[in-house]
Amino acid sequence: MEALQLAPPQPPLIGSRRPCVAVPCTLSAPTKGRPRRPLVRATLSKQTAEMSPLLASCGNPSQVSMSTPPSSQQPLPRVSTSSLQYPPGYLGAVPNRTAAEWAGYNIIDAMSHLTKILSSKVYDVAKETPLQLATKLSERWGVNVWLKREDLQPAFSFKLRGAYNMMAKLPKEQLEKGVICSSAGNHAQGVAIAAKILNCSAVITMPITTPEIKWRSVQRLGGTVVLAGDSYDDAQAYAKKRGEDEGRTFIPPFDHPDVIMGQGTIGMEIVRHMQGPLHAIFVPVGGGGLIAGIAAYVKRVSPEVKIIGVEPADANAMALSLHHGQRIMLDQVGGFADGVAVKVVGEETFRLCKELVDGIVLVSRDAICASIKVI
Repeated sequence: MEALQLAPPQPPLIGSRRPCVAVPCTLSAPTKGRPRRPLVRATLSKQTAEMSPLLASCGNPSQVSMSTPPSSQQPLPRVSTSSLQYPPGYLGAVPNRTAAEWAGYNIIDAMSHLTKILSSKVYDVAKETPLQLATKLSERWGVNVWLKREDLQPAFSFKLRGAYNMMAKLPKEQLEKGVICSSAGNHAQGVAIAAKILNCSAVITMPITTPEIKWRSVQRLGGTVVLAGDSYDDAQAYAKKRGEDEGRTFIPPFDHPDVIMGQGTIGMEIVRHMQGPLHAIFVPVGGGGLIAGIAAYVKRVSPEVKIIGVEPADANAMALSLHHGQRIMLDQVGGFADGVAVKVVGEETFRLCKELVDGIVLVSRDAICASIKVI
């Protein structure tokens, strides 16, 4: 797999020493008369990251006991986040696609994704959010930077799109049995809102470390909250087991075609709303549902547009997976940006990202804090 080898010191990809990437944003053509900065500055070489060998807690509002069942699946290689690092603003984890792999994603797959996005049920509940010009950032970088305002959604996040799109397609008998999900916050609220609109019960499993303000907001939306396990993985294991026991449908936060295509409506809106050339879309990456959905649409209607993921340097599961050419599991994950703190990316999201995404930019905690201040 191709990985980044640092080029000689020079201006980075997105800004100066404090790059700003906070929400999905787009870069359009620079204002007339301004010099255009290059979008990508990197050299590639063969490199392999170092690989290492390869639940029980509960709390309010509900108490549960947990145990880890034996897994029949082959374990994923465990990798340290520090085994693949490069400076903020440089593009790395660039997939090494062969002609055969490009051919494997054929026109039938592409048309299927486009059809599912265009026929999505997202707009029964979600808003078509605007693009807002980030004036200060545009002036600083010499390009037009647009922010996709998904914070204007009813749940203040894009997660409502995918959750509702999947739930609205469930047969009536499945909805009557209810749904269950695991989430650290935004997906939980999306599922709770969708369940209320579709008139079905929803159990929301969250780690016991979830701030009270988050689980109380889910309760106010009508979801039944259960706190289980010390991590998201523990909460997910509990949710899947309880879903099987009670006949509830598990609504994954990212790794399901209907969830991915629901998020893909964001890419459709960006392409439709942009006035003038579109050069790149920068997308925050956790499990990969958002970037996979955006890429599935944009790469089929505007293949020249770069789709670039943005991950915290201490939660770089997608970058490492693309680097190794297979999904990996992080041995530990930083929790500062808790909404994207996942140890393993989705199986379907990784497949799409490997085929369609142009690489990953890593950002430090300091860079995240600086971007919040600037925006």
